[in-house]
Amino acid sequence: MRRKSFLILAVLFLCAYPASASIEFKDGKIHNIDYKIGDYVFVDWKVPGMETTVNVLDGARMSSPYIMIGFENSRINVRGGSISSLASLGSTQVDISGGRVVLFAQDSSQTNISGGIVSGLFTHYSSQVNISGGSIEGALFLANHSIIQIFGYDFAVDGQPFGYGELTSILGGYPHDEPLRHLTGTLLSGELIDNDFYIGYDARIVLVPEPASAAILGLGSLFLALRRRHL
Repeated sequence: MRRKSFLILAVLFLCAYPASASIEFKDGKIHNIDYKIGDYVFVDWKVPGMETTVNVLDGARMSSPYIMIGFENSRINVRGGSISSLASLGSTQVDISGGRVVLFAQDSSQTNISGGIVSGLFTHYSSQVNISGGSIEGALFLANHSIIQIFGYDFAVDGQPFGYGELTSILGGYPHDEPLRHLTGTLLSGELIDNDFYIGYDARIVLVPEPASAAILGLGSLFLALRRRHL
């Protein structure tokens, strides 16, 4: 756990002081990365409103200690390859449908995960991560106002069926001080989720039913409302 704390601090440090040896994309255009990179990558650093897009494709490889950071309103699509660490700041939009990545979601960034392998997931501040597919490895760490929405069914917490709704902090403090909890279930894509999680402060995990289940729940609620009206 201490190592993960150091990783978060390292990301915050790099966000404040970009490394001298870095590649920057900040022209509002679309860039495809399908090659090995031995530098830090910064997208839309100090250029708000550019909305530069970077597509990470098969063949892309960024190994530790190098990381990719999206700033401002940048857009990062991970469709293949591997990134040792991806940090999203500002209002960055991230879409992960392939490849392998460790994700640090921060600020008001938005991330959709529908595929690929996320081998570490850390959320902070007011970021939101939506998970409907993919392989999620390791524990989930949530802090501050962050939200992780998980779309699927058959959810259970610590082996007990949970249904749908919100999971919140128990102690209300730092995530690493929280009791270890475990979430299982099936994602919308049919892939399994089987992860420990730590929720700090007022962050939350929201378990959302698949469309078919949502429709059944909606019909059930409508039936109950009509039944009460006629009683």
